[in-house]
Amino acid sequence: MSIKFNVNGFPYEVQPADYAADITLNTFLREHLHLTATKYMCLEGGCGSCVCLIRRRHPITEEVHSRATNSCLTLLNTCNDVDIITDEGLGNKSNGYHPIQKRLAKLNGTQCGYCSPGFVMNMYGLLESQGGRVSMAEVEDGFGGNICRCTGYRPILDAMKSFAVDSSIEVPAECVDIEDSFEVLCPRTGQCCSGSCARPSLPAQNNCHWYWPKTLAELFEALAQVPTGEDYILVAGNTAHGVYRRPKSIRHYVDVNMVPELKQHSLESEHLLLGANLTLTETMQLFRQAQQRAGFEYCAQLWQHFNLIANVPVRNSGTLAGNISIKKQHPEFPSDVFITFEALDAHVLVHENASSQRLMTLLSYLQDTTPKLVIGGFILRPYPKAKYLFNSYKILPRAQNVHAYVNAGFLIEWQNAQEHIVGSARLCFGNIRPDYVHADNAEQLLVGRDLYDSSTVVQVFEQLLTTLQAVEMPPEASPEYRQKLACSLFYKFLLGSAPEELIRKRFHSGGSLLERPLSSGSQSFETIPNKYPVTKPVQKLEGLSQCSGEATYTNDLLTTSNTVYCAFVTAKRVGATIEQIDTTLAFQCKGVVAFYGSKDIPGDNNFNNTTLLTVPGDVEEVFCGGRVKYYDQPLGVIAALTHDVAVYAATLVQVTYANDQVRIYTSMNAVLTAKVKDRLVTSTKPNNEFCKAALEAGDVLGRGILELAPQYHFTLEPQTTVVVPNEQGLQVFSATQWMDVTQASISRMLKLDANAVQLQVRRVGGAYGAKVTRGNQVACACSLVAFKLNRPARFVQTIESMMSSNGKRYACRSDYEFQARANGSIRMLTNNYYEDAGCSLNENVVDFLTQPALKNVYNLTDSNYKAKGTAVKTDAPSSTWCRAPGSAEAIAMTETALENIAFACKLDPADVRLVNLRPGSKMVQLLPRFLTSTEYRKRREQINLFNAQNRWRKRGLGLALMEFPLTVDIALAYPATVAIYHTDGSVVISHGGIEIGQGINTKVAQVAAFVLGVPLERIRIESSNTIIAANSFVTANSMASELVGIAVRKSCDKLNERLKPVKRRLGSQATWQQVVEAAFTQSISLIATESFKMGDQSNYSIYGISLSELEVDILTGNHLISRVDILEDAGESLSPNVDVGQVEGAFVMGLGYYLTEHLVYDRQTGRLLTNRTWNYHPPGAKDIPIDFRIELLQKSPNPVGFLRSKATGEPALCLAVGVLFALQHAIQAARQDAGLPREWVRLGAPTTPETVMLSAGNEVQHFTLQ
Repeated sequence: MSIKFNVNGFPYEVQPADYAADITLNTFLREHLHLTATKYMCLEGGCGSCVCLIRRRHPITEEVHSRATNSCLTLLNTCNDVDIITDEGLGNKSNGYHPIQKRLAKLNGTQCGYCSPGFVMNMYGLLESQGGRVSMAEVEDGFGGNICRCTGYRPILDAMKSFAVDSSIEVPAECVDIEDSFEVLCPRTGQCCSGSCARPSLPAQNNCHWYWPKTLAELFEALAQVPTGEDYILVAGNTAHGVYRRPKSIRHYVDVNMVPELKQHSLESEHLLLGANLTLTETMQLFRQAQQRAGFEYCAQLWQHFNLIANVPVRNSGTLAGNISIKKQHPEFPSDVFITFEALDAHVLVHENASSQRLMTLLSYLQDTTPKLVIGGFILRPYPKAKYLFNSYKILPRAQNVHAYVNAGFLIEWQNAQEHIVGSARLCFGNIRPDYVHADNAEQLLVGRDLYDSSTVVQVFEQLLTTLQAVEMPPEASPEYRQKLACSLFYKFLLGSAPEELIRKRFHSGGSLLERPLSSGSQSFETIPNKYPVTKPVQKLEGLSQCSGEATYTNDLLTTSNTVYCAFVTAKRVGATIEQIDTTLAFQCKGVVAFYGSKDIPGDNNFNNTTLLTVPGDVEEVFCGGRVKYYDQPLGVIAALTHDVAVYAATLVQVTYANDQVRIYTSMNAVLTAKVKDRLVTSTKPNNEFCKAALEAGDVLGRGILELAPQYHFTLEPQTTVVVPNEQGLQVFSATQWMDVTQASISRMLKLDANAVQLQVRRVGGAYGAKVTRGNQVACACSLVAFKLNRPARFVQTIESMMSSNGKRYACRSDYEFQARANGSIRMLTNNYYEDAGCSLNENVVDFLTQPALKNVYNLTDSNYKAKGTAVKTDAPSSTWCRAPGSAEAIAMTETALENIAFACKLDPADVRLVNLRPGSKMVQLLPRFLTSTEYRKRREQINLFNAQNRWRKRGLGLALMEFPLTVDIALAYPATVAIYHTDGSVVISHGGIEIGQGINTKVAQVAAFVLGVPLERIRIESSNTIIAANSFVTANSMASELVGIAVRKSCDKLNERLKPVKRRLGSQATWQQVVEAAFTQSISLIATESFKMGDQSNYSIYGISLSELEVDILTGNHLISRVDILEDAGESLSPNVDVGQVEGAFVMGLGYYLTEHLVYDRQTGRLLTNRTWNYHPPGAKDIPIDFRIELLQKSPNPVGFLRSKATGEPALCLAVGVLFALQHAIQAARQDAGLPREWVRLGAPTTPETVMLSAGNEVQHFTLQ
């Protein structure tokens, strides 16, 4: 059977035998149709960069349903008779852009742009699936599966909510027209697709079997063809692959999407029948209908619970039977479908053949071992409200798209509803341990008892404590938290269902979960019209091309058909020595071409071949050639004909080790605890002036510890390099922030002259420091493969590989001690801090970046302050720069000490900061004004009142101050070339910076337009490369936009000088084009190259203040960030839209650092356990502040800055530490209610719901109704 489908209106017909059996739609779109707007990163439906739209005909109704879908999970062979729409199909530069694309660009919703097509397609799917009528709440709820690391989401949500029927978002006039919003255009011709475009030839590879049954009988006929002992899989949405990777042993695939019997559903008075193959989205729609029927009102709660399962594209494809099948194969899977259905005593309808069916309980189905059993559907019975009580819960590490810490479902049957006497009870809990479902003893205890009687409540929690014996399940939360959380959920159930008069008033708010309203934001900044387009809030230069998918990234580049794909082979025994590498099994995989290891490197085995920012310049091996320094250290590279084959074959390489290290130290705390002195490196100069202050009357003493864990950069674009050999050497396309070092590392590795290795970088899809040097390992490995094979090579690192082998933000520990006067002024503060360098000291931030920021805005001098910094070497990947490296940790350390001083002195934290400000600091004027404008005092009083009135809900307010030292005197060179074309006067620029989403190209274009006096639209920015921008310095430290701007201004000034005589001669009436043409005819060069050089720019400080308010559910540890105010001193902003976006994005990345991003390692092996979107959680669209207010300080020009501006890329991340102080405020209120002594609580990064709840002093003995 051939597979027929349309892509953007083009018809395609493919033969399954021509492809790998498990080829995804994403691979087909990108590699065979070359439609590269559809991206990928996680390959498990967790990031959203792969989203496209699929229109599929329903097998029963014949109606066409449109749904946003994860193309990385969708198998190509399930796409028969569907229409597929990608971002290219919506709009393009040839025929005009779609309104979604235009609004997202216009409202500043794109930065690096890698995620933008996925956001566009998710919105398009939402609109089309609902006929264009959606509410703002539905929009905001619909992006849980789309991750953006750059923007902080606020502008994206604004753009998308502008399409809602109840929208209050102001839309620019040019973006209002939504006419023809759903007409798909051919991306090649710009016309409605006729299907006449030529199709590419397709390579053949396959050794498996696919079946496409159209009836239940045909389904069993297909299963009958599966030989005994061979593995098969029933395929619908394939979303299970996003949780548990599909075994390679599967040889039979059965597409069940068009089996009508599995799509049946009916609602009768006695039951609700849900077909097995209903998607979760379809099921939720049926819940909406069923909740109107008597006895099925509980379906409203099921809708709410299912709305927390995964994300919209996953729910659009994942099915009920698929979810339960995961639970059957993996008992530890915390299935929400299972836990809610089991609580409701749902039964499963199963088929052993096409003519027989039987009903089973869910638990009996999970234990059944009958082969080739097919789920037909699920039956839910009615539960009249007068006789039954039901609720369910799912507690998450973040707002959306994550599996539960604990989930639960509770069903109470009343024996006497008036007296609250229980007839029967079903209490189900998930993620306690794999074999645990029912709290049997508690269920039995409740029968015949008054559910709300005080003795019943006490006894039921005693039983729950006994039966809820959670077990260690790394990387899941601790057993203690999961046990307490499970008890809390039943308590919440009691509080939420009991009559109001039975509940103490202070307890009422504990009966419900936190409800998040719609988010909004405000932005305030200054513009200076006489400097336009500089200071004008213009649209990002590449905005439209990013939103339409026309912007190309490294992996979008086309190469020839003989390209090979690369994957790392990694070491698994830290401290051991590699003795032998056996690739026999790998080469048995069809398509494997080569393996290279350290012995195949002709030159330096070092991917960080520079000493410009690395001291002492440790060798970092491309491939481990001796002792293994960390788990998953690359020891070689596999080259194969496809990406999937390379990745799989790499896992088959067998490594023999010798000489195991006696003990490994995979974390900084392990080193400090063991006091391994030879792993501690201290270079901070001692402070000879410091002397401990004598104790005076009223002085307050205190000490504390702050621990900050590492943070993964989470770039949406993976580490990526494409290398094409040519007659002179290698043409390298690499996603790097530092072309010069990438070029040097490759050339020295291959023993080539630098001029034989030429780099080109168009843009990078997110960086944050991850691609300063860490991407060089991929670049070097890929270059070695291309060099050895003399054929193009492509290396796109998987998320698991990146997270395991790439360095991350430095972990930090601060041991501080203070002595303060009664008014909070500091008499003495010491700070011994440690930062985890990993296996090398190459990018040591301790002295270079941390030390200069430690004093922050405070009056800390050599006489009252002493800091000692130590780098700690561990058996982990070498730590690296990560947005605001060193400075974020430094400011967090000092701000935490100030907060602790305020706590110890029993003073308002704002007052302690005011009394300790450094005289003459800009903050002396800024802080009082900020406290007034944000109504700090009033809000703090209101919060204290709220906390007094609520036992299980607490609010907190956290203030954070920042002086961010921007050091530019480390920069060596940033070349820029500006060329004017005489034919029309248009201008093109190429420079040594890298566009990583920070808006460097937009700012550069604004500068050139301002200096040359030409319209901004006449400026074009070309790719950066190592010819025009040879020897260029790194794009990092928030400085490149300014310093490249200096180089561009110099070039434009030079051109203006050349054109000045021509303008004088032609007169003031001459047009720009006439001047340029005249200059050309006089052989005046219209090309100018200049460079930033040391001394062109001075160092300066960036000031900022944040105030964060949040509300905490003490029973779960979850929180909502109610409001954040940020004031940042950006000088005269070169491009306000860009700078506001940088502030928002940096702050939200900081929220992830402090609240949700938890890296968990196996302490024995050093293996990273949280190396996927499944278990590593950057903030999502509903984790941002509900009320997000940004102000760029006005009338505050920077006298030493470029065009009086200041940098904005990193500083705001430092201000996110204020959320910890808000949590401290809330937790202290809870601890007071719990009767705990008044003690400072150690909060660090990340402070997860687990930390919050366990710190609040909750005990089940407190779980009373009165």
